[in-house]
Amino acid sequence: MKIKKIFAALCIVSALCSLEAAALAAPAQQKPATKKVATTLSANDIKYNVNTGDARATGNVVIKREGSTLWGDEAEGNTNDEIMTLRGNVRGEFPAQDATLKSESATWTGDKSKRTDGLVEAFGSVRLTRGAEDYLNADYVRWEPGTENYSARGSVDGLMEKKILKADEARRSGNKFWATGVRRYEDLVEKFAISARTVEGTLAKDPQTGQDALSDMIADRNVVLDYVDREGLKTRVTGDKAVYSKARGTIVVSGNTKAVRSDGKTVTADTMVVHEDTRVIEAKGNSQIIFVVEEEEQPAEEKSDGKQKNAKKNDAKAEAAKDEPARASGSETTLSDEELRWVEGR
Repeated sequence: MKIKKIFAALCIVSALCSLEAAALAAPAQQKPATKKVATTLSANDIKYNVNTGDARATGNVVIKREGSTLWGDEAEGNTNDEIMTLRGNVRGEFPAQDATLKSESATWTGDKSKRTDGLVEAFGSVRLTRGAEDYLNADYVRWEPGTENYSARGSVDGLMEKKILKADEARRSGNKFWATGVRRYEDLVEKFAISARTVEGTLAKDPQTGQDALSDMIADRNVVLDYVDREGLKTRVTGDKAVYSKARGTIVVSGNTKAVRSDGKTVTADTMVVHEDTRVIEAKGNSQIIFVVEEEEQPAEEKSDGKQKNAKKNDAKAEAAKDEPARASGSETTLSDEELRWVEGR
């Protein structure tokens, strides 16, 4: 039995090794020779068909490929197709990317062309980490080792290069990213957070930090933008669509826009432009500012004199006329219950 296991393991290593010989053509037409890539499979018990390449392993399964390692309770796949699926307590280490993986099951597919490091698909309570801080949690994650490309779905929760993402689905290809059902996308560098039905954007390398920085972004439907202004007050802007541009230094929110500050001040307009450097809001089209103020109740004895009461009303009207348009008393508000809770910090 021991000899059979050793023979099976040697067959698997041999079947998974690939070597493309250098072409004997002129140097200008030569194709670069690919290196040998060995994948090894070890376990307590291995069943392997040399003819078909089918393999099944149980007990302390370990798969290794070019320094990367996956562990699991059991595995099955085909060495000719370079595909293996592990199940039970799956974990992985990818030193070249400083990454680790944990999940209930995972499928590791090799690249027969040897141009990439293959593909990893993880299922069930997935946690993919990179470096000391970055992580991605989801029900399903598809990742291309050696690249930034991934797709994730189901309770997506991640921190990637100073950007927090909580969404139903998310994916990245090259310098582009997309997300749907976005509960929160927060840029810890630009210091703003946004939620929307869909979000898509472009990343670019920051020459100073070397990390991917947000270059532009579009958020569509049910947009909520949160940030802190220069006075340290929270501001929430809502609308149908938001467009961020790093080059212009603005976030433009359009469609039924409304801005509420934590002191109760409210602005409505067709379009609002939030300037990134000053945090000032520029309202455009059908603009209106509403102030929510508190007025002290006067003692009952001071209200007995009708002349005094009328005089106070006149004085109040005169003061209101000097203020911005649409000033409201303390008992009047255009805020929704949710906005009131946000303003009051509940």
